Amino acid sequence: MPFVSDEEWSSIQAEIEVLKKKNAELEARLARYENPNTPSSMSNVKFHLIGGNKKPGRPKGHEGTGRKKPEDIDQRKSLALKVCPHCGGKIKKKGKRKRYTTDIQPGKASNTEWDIQRSYCSKCHKIVEPIVATALPNSRFGLTLALYITFLSVLGITLSKIRVILLHDYGLQVSKAMLANTIEQLANYLGSDYEKLRQQLLKESDVFADETSHPIHGKNGWLWTFIGKTVAYLTVEKSRGQKVVKKVLSSYNGILHSDFWSAYNILKCDKQKCLAHLKRHLHFVKEKKVGKELKWYAVRLLNLLRYAANENKHTPEFRAFCEKRLHTIINKEYADKDCCRLNKTLRRHSREIFLFTEKETETTNNKAERSIRPWVIKRKNTYGSYSIEGAKAHAVMASFYQTSQLQGLEYEPFIKGLIQNSLLDGTRN
Repeated sequence: MPFVSDEEWSSIQAEIEVLKKKNAELEARLARYENPNTPSSMSNVKFHLIGGNKKPGRPKGHEGTGRKKPEDIDQRKSLALKVCPHCGGKIKKKGKRKRYTTDIQPGKASNTEWDIQRSYCSKCHKIVEPIVATALPNSRFGLTLALYITFLSVLGITLSKIRVILLHDYGLQVSKAMLANTIEQLANYLGSDYEKLRQQLLKESDVFADETSHPIHGKNGWLWTFIGKTVAYLTVEKSRGQKVVKKVLSSYNGILHSDFWSAYNILKCDKQKCLAHLKRHLHFVKEKKVGKELKWYAVRLLNLLRYAANENKHTPEFRAFCEKRLHTIINKEYADKDCCRLNKTLRRHSREIFLFTEKETETTNNKAERSIRPWVIKRKNTYGSYSIEGAKAHAVMASFYQTSQLQGLEYEPFIKGLIQNSLLDGTRN
């Protein structure tokens, strides 16, 4: 062995320390991408691109503008009342007013000028007029166009690309702000029907839940999805905590399917934890870790889960047997820190692992994860939403779209029926 001076030896040791530090940093960065608990959608999200100090909207004191009246009118229609729509009493004519709506036909944008007869009801003591059933109140877009915009949006298409589609297919120039306002207006109008979706969700025998990050103007936000057999309910909140679960499912008595996120612990209903998440984690530690104790631990649990699934029994006795086998594994003392950490989780949820062996139900929350996939695709393209109002509006329309798909209904006729019924009834006009 060649002689090494003290000075050279000190230099080598210093270099070794630098390399150790650099190696630890690289391993930490690698763990971010190879961690089974971190979804791929959370990797490398560029939150800083949506931040900034610029305030949205026009400068303070700047005169507001609206959409200009169309120069070309394709058709003209008149509306008039014979009796008061509120009480059925006699009415007196009190002039007319103009209203313009822009709608679309296949390959063409169509403008309509409405000649609306206004009348005075002596019984109600107010001006009354007939309802335009093909557009929301005070909206310049007809329902067909507005619903087409939301349809493209819930599919994950960005507002910029929707502008291109409308210009290319219909020669219609629309700003991003107008598109966002249209989606928000529809969502606000459907507020009571949106709450009815939540009430219907509570009657489902199985509800699948999941959540994913959704930045709001550069700050943390969360998309929550709750989906049953016939109803989907999505919402965007600033919190990832228990108060969201409580607000949506406080009185739910069915079976909740979710991952091991602690926010769902507040519910007292039956729960089936997602075994796909658990199996993925156990396979990860079995392949990545070198400790014999942890490998033995993971293999025992995987064999138990495989045995329970293959037996395909649905009795309280078989569930009790599987849970007893589970406790023989997790009640032992382990030196490995990963074993202790997994034990803590499995002991907390030991009654929520093998519910499927007593009640015939699904063992994953895959339905909820598929529900948020279009949203995740859109988030990767836009890096989030500009406002909480816009994000919530998109969640409302996504709820109705996914509900229509679950019920085998066409999205646009489904929503148009809800809106026109309330327009003609005058409940939300």
